[in-house]
Amino acid sequence: MEKNIADFKDYDGTDADLETSLFEYGLIWIKGVKDHKKDFHFIYGVGLDSNGNYNLFDWGDVAIDCDPEKEWDFAEFDKVAECSGMSKDDFLKMPLPLIVESLVSYYGYENIFGSSYYPFTIKNNENN
Repeated sequence: MEKNIADFKDYDGTDADLETSLFEYGLIWIKGVKDHKKDFHFIYGVGLDSNGNYNLFDWGDVAIDCDPEKEWDFAEFDKVAECSGMSKDDFLKMPLPLIVESLVSYYGYENIFGSSYYPFTIKNNENN
């Protein structure tokens, strides 16, 4: 089932431009909506096109009150924080979506969200 970027207009990402966050960085999120009231609902990239942009996506939820060190107990937070130029303590004080973004960048989406079984496409404004 193909969706359109406009379906995600209320989501946030690391870039001010939602399309850049999704298609270039591969991650957007929204806090506590509809069927995900107690979660951050993430849309993340699982496949790349020939230009290196994400073209297949999946979704995952992370509880708003998640303790990252318990949720991802395998993660070496000091090393992930170092890659972000921070101390572990400062890293863990960041908003949860930014912690998730760093973990995905360091460990890959499968290690953070699990395997993707039903990826979907999202049309950007250029492909309408």
